[in-house]
Amino acid sequence: MYLAKIAWRNLKRNTSRTGIAVAAIAVVVLIVVFARGFMVGMTESMFSAYIDNNLGHVRIVTEDYKLREMLVPLDYLVDGLDGQGAQSMVEEINELASVQYTLPRVQFGAMATRGDELIRMMGIGTDMAVEERRGLLTGELAAGRLPAEDDEILVGSGLLKDLGAEVGDRVTLVFADYYQSLRGKTFTIAGVRHSGIGDLDNHLFYLPLATAQDMLWLEDEVTEILVFGARSDQADAIQLAITEHLGDADSQRYSVSAWNRGDGLIEMYSTVDDIMVLVYILFILMGAVIIVSAMTMIVRERTGEIGMMASLGLKGHEIRNTFLLEGVFMGIIGSAIGTLIGGIITWFYSRAGFSVEAFADVISEVELLVEPVLYTAFNLENLLVSFGMAVIVVAVACLYPAWQAAKMEPVEALRYVEH
Repeated sequence: MYLAKIAWRNLKRNTSRTGIAVAAIAVVVLIVVFARGFMVGMTESMFSAYIDNNLGHVRIVTEDYKLREMLVPLDYLVDGLDGQGAQSMVEEINELASVQYTLPRVQFGAMATRGDELIRMMGIGTDMAVEERRGLLTGELAAGRLPAEDDEILVGSGLLKDLGAEVGDRVTLVFADYYQSLRGKTFTIAGVRHSGIGDLDNHLFYLPLATAQDMLWLEDEVTEILVFGARSDQADAIQLAITEHLGDADSQRYSVSAWNRGDGLIEMYSTVDDIMVLVYILFILMGAVIIVSAMTMIVRERTGEIGMMASLGLKGHEIRNTFLLEGVFMGIIGSAIGTLIGGIITWFYSRAGFSVEAFADVISEVELLVEPVLYTAFNLENLLVSFGMAVIVVAVACLYPAWQAAKMEPVEALRYVEH
């Protein structure tokens, strides 16, 4: 406590230098708090979009389909356990622990014409009863309703614009069935989905699963089954339960993937999240450099004083700790101020959000599922981690100037008093 009092008193001896050092740490910690909140908010939003629309918590496809998925083939279908049909497989999976519901789907390519323009799109045959219960499509209805008849579809808002149609209009779509024969079918547009995600709104339409199976000449078969639990962190447990439930033959035929390992982009973002920790530390080091510079100047200015402290009986480690505490105090004050201001800004944008529509073309080009408004993640963990990280980095950075002070010889240091 005695050394801490000395260190605290020394902070007031040059308020300008102390203020600059504290401000530097405050600024970088503010940036770190906001950056972590932004990254967590963006990844949570993006992961949620992929889970809801593409991956589920666990996704079941055939191994061959997984290899050729970009072609949207109808040759490699999920036909149930031992070929007994997809519906019985869905019912059995629904009985497994941690599974809340399953969503069997059929994806297929289609196209339409508008004048001389060819419009390419993808159809998703899905269980409308499950969709209505989970509320994703109904929650994003811009107009109309979910398809109820076998000649009705729900289209994305961008696709509706490309078709030059409105709710209630009839459109004829051309597609290839299971036997690779070109067929056409006329549908009534029952509703419009507007998710705000260009890759979904511009290319997708939805229809009842039974209708898709009938028009594509499929029996009780689907291209994929999405499995959902209560939370995304239950994915591994659900994947293990499904894998154990499959027989030996089906285990080799089917790919059962948890959402965080079912897409290369998701896996890449998990790696980026780890890399960002290093970026945050580098940011803090930038601010710590100013504190280290200030501490180095302090040590030089107080060389004579250090000699007197040593001659009065203070050990080398006590002198070191005095200067170390001085740097840590500056780090704590700056980190606290930066955490407070950064927390306020992060909290504000966690409520207000900010639009990314200006980057819509870039997002669409790289085919990311990013919502039009992003919200930062505001939580106590971010504040505590950012504060603690900054204090630790500053403390480590201050070790060198504190060590320099401790290694001074008292006789050499006292010569500065005479001058």
